Order: sequence, then C-alpha cells, then structure tokens
Amino acid sequence: MKSAQIKKYGSSEEVVEINQSAPEPIVSAGKVLVIVKAAGVNPADWKIAEGYMRQMIPLQFPSTLGTDFSGVVKQIGEGVSSVSQGDELYGPAPVFTGGPGAFAEMALANAESIAHKPKNLSHVEAAALPLVGVSAWQALVENIGLSKGSKDQKILIQEGSCHEDTDLL
Repeated sequence: MKSAQIKKYGSSEEVVEINQSAPEPIVSAGKVLVIVKAAGVNPADWKIAEGYMRQMIPLQFPSTLGTDFSGVVKQIGEGVSSVSQGDELYGPAPVFTGGPGAFAEMALANAESIAHKPKNLSHVEAAALPLVGVSAWQALVENIGLSKGSKDQKILIQEGSCHEDTDLL
C-alpha cells in the first residue's frame, strides 16, 4: 500500500516520503478500514510533521500523515453496525487517535467518528469537510451559543459566498 509518511520531524519538503510498501492497517473492534478516495489537507498536517505538536501528539516513526478522508468501506471491525462494506464514508483517521493517517491508499477510522458521505458531494468535496466542519460547529454552537430553532439569533457570515472568479461547487 502507498502512504505519505515521515520518519522524523522536519519541514514537509525534507521529511515527507512516499512509502510504496506500507503495511495495510489491521482492523480491530470499533474500527472501519476504508479505501481512501480523497484526503483533505489541513494546517495541522504540516504542524504535526514539523514537530510543533510533539508534546501533545508524540508520533511513532514511520508515521503516516493526514487526518480527513473520504472513501469506501473495505472491512468492518467487531461491534460496528452503523456501516456496511461498500458504503461511502467520510471523517477523520488521524494517527493521534489510533488511526494510521489518511494520506494512504487505506485508512483505519473509529466508527463513532465517521459518517456516510452525502450523495450530492464528490469524494474530494467530502474529504475537505471533517476538520473545517467541526471547527465551524464549535465556533457557532460552543463559542457563540447559536442554537436550533431560536428566532432571536442571527449571524452574518462575511465572504460566505463564491466570488465571480471562483470555480467552487
């Protein structure tokens, strides 16, 4: 299996290597093995690679980078009933929560952290959502206190639309 890995901390240009023969992750209870169709790239990925988070997130080398993914279920671990083989999913598979990382042909994710990919999104679009989606939810719900059904609450999101020169969706 191909995987983007690091063997030590350092700048991405210097330490990221493609391992052509990384071992396939082994499915365990509560986990789902996913064939990765797309992986999202986040600022945390380069920060982890450069060692900025080594006190909170110590890595064992070689370590596969990447958090967010979208893909298809290959195998299901014991106790997982929310998904079936062949389902399209998206979510996080970071190395710091027991996953092998998402920058690989296959990723291992916690069943409680994944969701079925919306049918109207491509794998690339779905892989871009997990970290930014959770960050937006935390900002709106936990920090601002926005709640469903409240008619008194309004929020303006500046630059929340596409510009004429932007080819999004």
